[in-house]
Amino acid sequence: MFDSTFRAGATAAVIATLWALGVAFVSAQAPTPTVPSLLIRNVTLVDGNGGTPRSGVNVLLREGLVASVTSAATEEAALTLDGRGLFLLPGLTDAHVHLSGMSWTERTAQLKRVLQGGVTMVYDVASDLRNTSDLARAALVGEIESPTILYAALFAGPAFFTDPRVVATSRGYRPGDAPWNREIAPGTDLVRAVAEARGAGATSIKLYAALDAATVRRIGEEATRQDVRLIAHSTVFPARPSDLVAAGVKYLAHAAYLAWEGSPPTPDFPRRARGDFAGVPADGPVMTRLLQSMKDNDVALNPTLWIFAEGPGKDDLASLRTPWMFAVTKRAQEMGVTLAAGVDSLTAPGDPLPMIHKELEVMVAGAGLTPLQVITAATRGAAHALGVDDQRGTVAPGKVADLLLVGADPTVNIRATRLIRHVIKAGRIVHSAAPR
Repeated sequence: MFDSTFRAGATAAVIATLWALGVAFVSAQAPTPTVPSLLIRNVTLVDGNGGTPRSGVNVLLREGLVASVTSAATEEAALTLDGRGLFLLPGLTDAHVHLSGMSWTERTAQLKRVLQGGVTMVYDVASDLRNTSDLARAALVGEIESPTILYAALFAGPAFFTDPRVVATSRGYRPGDAPWNREIAPGTDLVRAVAEARGAGATSIKLYAALDAATVRRIGEEATRQDVRLIAHSTVFPARPSDLVAAGVKYLAHAAYLAWEGSPPTPDFPRRARGDFAGVPADGPVMTRLLQSMKDNDVALNPTLWIFAEGPGKDDLASLRTPWMFAVTKRAQEMGVTLAAGVDSLTAPGDPLPMIHKELEVMVAGAGLTPLQVITAATRGAAHALGVDDQRGTVAPGKVADLLLVGADPTVNIRATRLIRHVIKAGRIVHSAAPR
């Protein structure tokens, strides 16, 4: 398909074809369901917009979408669910997962468990997209019980492509040549690279490491031209967070990496979690300027707190890093930066529920956010960061009917998100549990 004639002036038709063939099946829009209408009567609504809960609400679902949200009487439906004593919120999104590294049987069982745990959308931020796209298609057409799956291709500098993870997810290609794991060097044809990422089905491109500010800017210009969303690690070495914001990145992952905005510069990306936390105060001018720029440019922050505070990222620097990233996340919330909840670890042994519940609890207990704020981060905030908030993330007429009903008020105690009574995906009840 590609030859030496593939250049900016002659790519529109090819790119459009790749887009149509590659990503149509992973659109965030719900498929047309074959389910009856459903009325959830007299429920307390936490709609995802950050407002206080509303009691006595009737929510009508039809053809996989929310048809109406009203306190008045509404038309009858084929099925009625009594919502008295229950709290209805949008299905949760885990905006930072990785779906490589398991067999099909293991992964589909995990995704079913995650869906039953209240997560109705996940965002894979780097994997073997051959596997991920198969999972996304199977989820979309109903072959597996799974959250909706969106996913990103990965761009990085040449130094990154000895990493065993990228070697494993590029099997069949020289590392750096796979359309979803692309080495970006001075001579890389970015028109082709971005178009091939789109053709692989990616809804976005993740910038990972070993990229300087000028290269990030060039990628940003081409991604904008081809209407591809950019996300990134919060620092990609040597490019700083502010370089990423200036290039048009819309989602920065890992609050801890923001410290490199003021840390001594280095190209040593393996040190990404070891910034100068003592020398770059969370409330100092460097971070204030950065967070204000993120707010002004509508750049979301995916904090991933649990993995560094309590999970596998905890190390000898945790006593400095953990309070710093908690404080930066709190400041980001106070300054109006969109927060997008995501864990970087989909499930954990011994916990029957997906790890997003633990992340929300750490955001409350550690970073000092309110339960309502972290619910918003796992619903509207995550959908906005992924560019699908016109379809998902809140309970409103016309939105996809991905919903979670729990047995207590999660805006009072965030652990109530664990008290799952019903999970609804595209208007269909996919899981129900007895009161606990």
